[in-house]
Amino acid sequence: MKKNSLEIIPKQIERITNLPKGLFGDIYIAYIPGDSYTNILSASKYIIDHGFRPVPHIPARNILNEEELEEYVSKLIEIGVTKILAIGGSGNKIGIFDKTFDLFDTGIFNKYKFHQINIAGHPEGNPNDKNSDGNLLKKCEWIIENKFKCSIVTQWTFDVNKTNNWIKDIKDDLKSISDKYFDLHVGIAGPAKILTLIKYAKICGVSATYIIAKNKNIGLRNLIKHNPTEIIDELKYYDNLHFFPFGGIKELINWKVRE
Repeated sequence: MKKNSLEIIPKQIERITNLPKGLFGDIYIAYIPGDSYTNILSASKYIIDHGFRPVPHIPARNILNEEELEEYVSKLIEIGVTKILAIGGSGNKIGIFDKTFDLFDTGIFNKYKFHQINIAGHPEGNPNDKNSDGNLLKKCEWIIENKFKCSIVTQWTFDVNKTNNWIKDIKDDLKSISDKYFDLHVGIAGPAKILTLIKYAKICGVSATYIIAKNKNIGLRNLIKHNPTEIIDELKYYDNLHFFPFGGIKELINWKVRE
């Protein structure tokens, strides 16, 4: 049975010591704008030392140049990281990279061989990429050509119908590329207040409008926590789940244990 994955930021790192063994598999480390890759390295090492497997983000727009990218990648390899998530990233670029393919084109990922390079999917579209699905398939072709394993990890979703249709369409398209290289992990928001989710939706590019429409009486529901089960029970076609603990890691653990 596959274990779900969890995404954290470096300042949450010490909380993984409270994770029950076997509850989560990979621990993704978000590299948000304004952070430093040295913090991601430290968090990755901490995760390894505590018996988990880190999947650090490498966001193109947060990397200054090829020299910084190579230093970051080489140090990840040095501490024992085997999986990464290569993404465009949020916010404005700070250096020469604008998108994931810019990272691929450097040849650095070919020089420092990770076991697996994961990439992002966007069921509700990507505000930074108007052709996100077409570019996703191009990245998948690169993954195959360069013989990496890959999971496609989606942004967290609230629109189940749109997500189910997106998964089905992407998997159909992938069949023309490969029937074995890719699995698809759907992003799920952990238990959190509805207003908290709306705040994160605006940051992450998820449709806050859909969340509001589904929770029309926000005034009464703002103290009620979103229950991920409501989303998960309606999802189809996916291979695994990837959790964002917007309401806190402890809340997510308690919910997972009850499930």
